[in-house]
Amino acid sequence: MAPRTRSQGYKSPSKQRSPGIQANTPQKSAFYWAWDARESGETLKSICDATDTTTPTARRWLHQREILGSPAYRRTRKLSNHLEKPSYVSDETCKKLVSPSRNPVRDQLYEAQIAHHDLPVKKRQLQNRLRQATKGAQRVKYGEEHQHKTVDDFWQYVFFTDEAHIDPSSTSQGCILREQGTRYDTANIQERGEKIGVKLHIAAWINWHEKVDKLEFYNNEEEHVERPRRPAKPRTRKHESEEEFQNRLREWEVLESRISKPREKPREKPGRQT
Repeated sequence: MAPRTRSQGYKSPSKQRSPGIQANTPQKSAFYWAWDARESGETLKSICDATDTTTPTARRWLHQREILGSPAYRRTRKLSNHLEKPSYVSDETCKKLVSPSRNPVRDQLYEAQIAHHDLPVKKRQLQNRLRQATKGAQRVKYGEEHQHKTVDDFWQYVFFTDEAHIDPSSTSQGCILREQGTRYDTANIQERGEKIGVKLHIAAWINWHEKVDKLEFYNNEEEHVERPRRPAKPRTRKHESEEEFQNRLREWEVLESRISKPREKPREKPGRQT
């Protein structure tokens, strides 16, 4: 029969910590508690000696708590903004792809650019790398510029709007690879054919408190012929002769006939006789 655990003598763990092992939560919490409850005149070295902590480790823990807050009391993995393996597309390659002078196939599809530059990635990977390594959109810059402003004083008065324009019969605009926020640069402007079909516009807006209930659809490109205002029929004046009145009446009739004249209907082409 195996002896019971309590029958064996208790052996205290060694105070010598093996190098490279992070301290557990109780030891870090004990150090933080001793540091927060320190008396005036008590140094960091004395607190480290009382909690069996080295001075460089104590400084590192205090710095972590300033940055992380409460998660610093627990075990933390290696902190990094980029934990995955390095990408095959470097930042310099991304700058080259969006440069008008260094990328001759900038106006072609992603697949064509990947084949031309011999990039060992797929379309989605290239899109993600371009988004990470190039400039952000104007709205992102605007948000970063005013990120420290409060809602009550600033953000509740800001409205973000967006529009989309649809013409099913028009030819699609050519694609070109560019950085976000450089749409109106001379090298990035693409010509588009004239819209000849049904022109539909869609608009929407959003604010801190609410957003538009439904999308706004409008069409303000219809050609309307504005006719001139119809002149009032002349009346006889007190000090006017009959001849002068008849002259004004004839002028009014001419203007009235021009305005009220109906449009001529287009002549129908004769059909083929059988």
